[in-house]
Amino acid sequence: MAIANNRPGADAKVLKRFGEPAWNYQVVRYLNAESKDIIPREDKIWTVAKTAKRMVRVLEASGKKVPQNLAALASHN
Repeated sequence: MAIANNRPGADAKVLKRFGEPAWNYQVVRYLNAESKDIIPREDKIWTVAKTAKRMVRVLEASGKKVPQNLAALASHN
């Protein structure tokens, strides 16, 4: 889901719920069914490889199999 970090209304309520500051860098959070972070929140993730590395961590933390193509993306620097 994409939440605008600079708008009032529903988006602002979601920011407040998760403690996200307005006008912040974009953040990709990985949540479980209870809306809790599976891995710690991190901002300033700018590359496909870094995003893939976080996705691998989420799958591993959840006891899921990591697809080979995702692992390959995560291995790039």
